[in-house]
Amino acid sequence: MERVIAVGIRLSESGEVSVDGPTGRALFDLAIALEDATPHPVDVQHVLAAIVLAAGDALIDDSTRLTPDDKALQRIVSDYLPLVFQQYDDQLED
Repeated sequence: MERVIAVGIRLSESGEVSVDGPTGRALFDLAIALEDATPHPVDVQHVLAAIVLAAGDALIDDSTRLTPDDKALQRIVSDYLPLVFQQYDDQLED
């Protein structure tokens, strides 16, 4: 059974995340927008991991649309990026 994390992002039972085309572009743009918010090199995988973690804490839900200029979304993702880099960076695949 798949779970919708946000509009265009799905999490499978096996833990694999899939992203549709328009959402993938929004993730890319969001990563660029957040580059100055962290001392680490932010990429799409980091942003996606932060979104999945935020969804687990109910800060993002299946009605959330990813838009790179959404300041509230940027704050949420920025809050999770340090955790992503600290705990999951070596597990993220290109």
